Amino acid sequence: MPFKIIYISVLIFLLNLNQVNSKEITIITKVNNEIITNIDIENEKKYLLLLNKNLSKISETEIFDLAKNSLIREKIKKKEIDRVFIRQNDKVENKIIKNFYNRLGFNKEKIFIEFLKKKKIKFENLKEKLIIETLWNQYIYKKYNKKI
Repeated sequence: MPFKIIYISVLIFLLNLNQVNSKEITIITKVNNEIITNIDIENEKKYLLLLNKNLSKISETEIFDLAKNSLIREKIKKKEIDRVFIRQNDKVENKIIKNFYNRLGFNKEKIFIEFLKKKKIKFENLKEKLIIETLWNQYIYKKYNKKI
């Protein structure tokens, strides 16, 4: 009898533990047949806060809107870049990453990656964002530099 009570108690505890750690994923919007979820927006908020510490002073609603709009712009940029550019080689991409973490005050990529882990930001996602932004800037420059 006591074994059954312990067994049932442990089972109930484990089922509740699983529910506590799960987070509902909802689709916020769709851009170019790609969805943006609440998880994507949470990750974007972390990225934006990494870039600008002052954003922590604004309201949760405002940062949510900023992150959502940032993701929408990123999806549009990525589609255009994929259409126009052939991706750079790894050497150029690594230089982009190195310049970024040096601007943030880090000397080594390994230390920067550890910092990102503490902030719960995936290095590969950050790398992709930086490459998209750099290629986008190159694209805009090439397209409009003669008109300025």
